[in-house]
Parts: sequence; C-alpha cells; structure tokens
Amino acid sequence: MSSFIKGICHFGLSVSDLDESVRFYTEVLGLEISERREKDVFFRVGADDVLALIQYPGGAERFDAEMRPKNWGKAFTHFGLAAESAEAVFEFQEHLNANGVRIVKEAYERWDGASLYFIDPNGYTLEYIYFKPGK
Repeated sequence: MSSFIKGICHFGLSVSDLDESVRFYTEVLGLEISERREKDVFFRVGADDVLALIQYPGGAERFDAEMRPKNWGKAFTHFGLAAESAEAVFEFQEHLNANGVRIVKEAYERWDGASLYFIDPNGYTLEYIYFKPGK
C-alpha cells in the first residue's frame, strides 16, 4: 500500500494572545505573515510550509487554564525550525538572549549538526536545528 501522506501542509497552534504571538514570531523569529484574519494568522516557513497561530477562545485566562503546556521545556513535545548552519544556531541563541527569550537547552553541537531549544510566549517548546548534509 502506498502512503496517503505526502508531507506536512501546516502546523496550527492555539495561542494565548494573538498580537503578542505575532510580535514574537515576526520580530524575534523573523517570520513573515502570509495572511492575517481576525482570529488567526499564517506564516510561510521555507518554500512550502505554513505555521498557523489561532487565538484560543476565551483569551489568555482560559488558555492558561486549559492549554498552556504544564512542562515548559521539560517535555519532548516540540517542533523544529531549520537553521542554515551550525554557526547560525549559536548566533540565533545570542539573538534570543538579547530579546529575553527563555532558552531551555543551550546551543550545542551534536553528532549530526547543532541544536538549541527555547520557549515561545505561549509555553510551546521550539527547537532551532541544523542537520549536516546527508544526516
């Protein structure tokens, strides 16, 4: 049987405060908005991927009670953003530090490249990762 799944079209994350999240993803991470509506925003990531942020119904208080990850940076649930080089991972860590972003695992070299983990304003863990070619 051939696979019905041909790739990942998009990721959608519920967020506590859409405006705060848009600021983080544009000003700190440098993503560009491809579409914005009243309660959601879409970012093009790379050539074909999309990240959607969706305002959680009920706002920040309800998000904190019902959705905010309880193990900030301690659980392995995350998604990775691709880096251009191992050096870029270490440079990005300096950028995150300068912007007061909580880093949960400092930049480090690994057998297959380099990586670091940080937290977005909603408590989601993100990884910035570089894979050596062929890994």
